[in-house]
Amino acid sequence: MSNSHFIIGTSGHVDHGKTSLIKALTQIDCDTHPEEKARGITINLGFSHINLPSGRELGIIDVPGHKDFIHTMIGGTGSMDIALLVVAADSGIMPQTVEHLNILRVLGIPKVIVALNKADLVDNDLIELATDDLLQLFSELGMEQPQVIPVSAITGVGLSNLINALDRTCETIQRRQSSQSFRMYIDRIFSVSGLGSVVTGSVLSGAITTGQLVHLLPSKLGRLKIKSIQRHGQNVEQAVMGDRAAINLSGIKKEDFKRGMLLCDKNQAVTALIDAEIEIFDTQSPIGVWSNAIFYSGTHESHVRIHLLNVDAVENAQKALVQIHLEKPTVLWYQDRFVLRNTSAERTIGGGMVIDAAPLHHRKRTAKLLSQIETLAQKIHSSDSNANRILTALAKERVPIHLKSLADALNESEVELSETIIQMHASLKTIQLDKELWISKIELIDEIKQLLISELSEHHHKYPIINEGLGTNYFSGKMAWNKTIALQRFLEQVLLDFSKEGLIRKVGATWVLASHQISINPAMQKNIDWLSQTFLNYALQKPVWTDIEEQAKMLKINKEDLKMTLKYLHVQGVLIKYQDEYIHQSIIEGVKKVVKSHLSENVQGINLSEFRQLTDCTKKIIPTLVGILEQQKYIKTHPDGTHTIMTLV
Repeated sequence: MSNSHFIIGTSGHVDHGKTSLIKALTQIDCDTHPEEKARGITINLGFSHINLPSGRELGIIDVPGHKDFIHTMIGGTGSMDIALLVVAADSGIMPQTVEHLNILRVLGIPKVIVALNKADLVDNDLIELATDDLLQLFSELGMEQPQVIPVSAITGVGLSNLINALDRTCETIQRRQSSQSFRMYIDRIFSVSGLGSVVTGSVLSGAITTGQLVHLLPSKLGRLKIKSIQRHGQNVEQAVMGDRAAINLSGIKKEDFKRGMLLCDKNQAVTALIDAEIEIFDTQSPIGVWSNAIFYSGTHESHVRIHLLNVDAVENAQKALVQIHLEKPTVLWYQDRFVLRNTSAERTIGGGMVIDAAPLHHRKRTAKLLSQIETLAQKIHSSDSNANRILTALAKERVPIHLKSLADALNESEVELSETIIQMHASLKTIQLDKELWISKIELIDEIKQLLISELSEHHHKYPIINEGLGTNYFSGKMAWNKTIALQRFLEQVLLDFSKEGLIRKVGATWVLASHQISINPAMQKNIDWLSQTFLNYALQKPVWTDIEEQAKMLKINKEDLKMTLKYLHVQGVLIKYQDEYIHQSIIEGVKKVVKSHLSENVQGINLSEFRQLTDCTKKIIPTLVGILEQQKYIKTHPDGTHTIMTLV
């Protein structure tokens, strides 16, 4: 005996007997509100359940059929496994019959069974005619041919046939699995004496357990604790995807709730902009490049602006790719279904599916944009769509993304994404940093390569006599990655990989093109020799850079060549740098000999005044000379009252 549980929802034209049929099946009256009793119609969602002959549990959502309450009907369809379309045999197909079928179709309800109610009021010929009309309607809408079962909620005729048909249909339904986060639209909130606030809804994804913490979104409330869970009036420890659940929450009051809110197990980002595929099925409501409508997904309702992306107009039975601007933000995911009604909420004009819940704002309908969205749309109904979603998510950022952030953005498990990423090795670059996997599009790596080649080529052209190149920090700054350590480490690894490919090589702490070789022509060598001798001529006086620049100008050496020559002499070790000052290496070596000779005999050290007398240097150059000797770990300095004492290391 199976303990699987399924959800069935009613649909159909007002007053065709949906609620009375459910009562006949379950002995539960779903019209519990005084207004419903007074008006004789269902306004709110009703809930009941039945145990099928196989032992399966069947939760039943009774939705209103009146056109004024279509938004409530839509709110109840999200988790249906089976739709029970109720059609009165004496009335046949009516406006809401067609409207509800279109809604079921765009919301992707997998199975539809037709209960031809009030069969006791008509003869067999009329039942046969109504059945043929229904089969023709399903065919015209491109829907799977349904079982049509004559029943009577009054006499009980055909009820056992309907129950058996529901049981057999459950056998054909593949149970939905979800590794995604928990998410449940709330359709009711009420207080129970001694318990507090209880919310009900249909679990769209994931699972939730007693004691777990959840978020009410969109809202600024903190985390709420689940005190208890019920399914079909029975206490359970867990509610899973597809369940109808009643959840007792702590930390929430009735006034905190607004229709359209969800419960989520993590604080997810809301969106006011989505890319979607839509279908229009209302002949009176063609859609132009920019159009207004009312958007329904679960219990969320919002006025929207629709921007067509791949066509200039869409009419009855046509599809289009669009960007939808929502007036009221909500939590939407990839592949979420929705319904569109006209701005007066009189007619359902179409519906569709989300293909990107966090797109960039498409101000222009470019060929690249259309290609990307069309690729996503082509994969939306298949099971291998994650690859395109990963590429789309990465394309929105000029940075690599670590696996956890990517999984959160796509509302998928890290395990599933990892499997897809492995298969996408030709399209992605992955780098493991500590315990986190970072992912980037190959196009971004190619962009880094082009930046590398361009910047290093320019650097080598500008400084042909310099062996060193540019450091990782330089490139991380160019990529605007210099404020994030992880991105700098990612870039360093990319550069190391480029070096393994033979594109670049390391010189000191810098990168150079592998092909780079120092090139010194006679004119440049003359400049080198002149500048080296100029610094040597200063001896133990402080070099004056403005004077050197003036001499270079007279020799027709431009400033760039002068700076390059200075850098070359420094890299070659001819000039020693301390802070912003340069001293010729031979001068330093001479000072070292004098200092060593004196300090070897005077281990107590010397002060700065004695150092000046010993070396016969000018007062201005003392800080540079001492700084260089200490920098080279030749001497060490010690404060001694008002003096600084130098000793050998």
